Amino acid sequence: MARFDIYPNPIAPDRAQFPFVLEIQSDLLYQFSERVCVPLVRSSIIPGLTERFNPTVLVDGEPLRLHTLGITVFFTNELRQRTSSASANALEIDTALDMLLRGY
Repeated sequence: MARFDIYPNPIAPDRAQFPFVLEIQSDLLYQFSERVCVPLVRSSIIPGLTERFNPTVLVDGEPLRLHTLGITVFFTNELRQRTSSASANALEIDTALDMLLRGY
């Protein structure tokens, strides 16, 4: 498990709208049994998404948007099979998180 890893959403009923979650927790906190994640949402589900606050991440060729306000926590055993990584989008993701937490 590593920062920016992408996993299928552990909440099965939510997968149609939020198919994946993105781990955003620092790798330095590996010893904890929880991981802080942000859902990845299909663009048509939530109106008004912006590229700065909700950057696009490609997962298996599908463009999904970071639902920054949807931060949640899962236990590591709920995040079963890593699908891919969004490390190529690290700057955009960190910018969205900075906007959420610091306002810029």
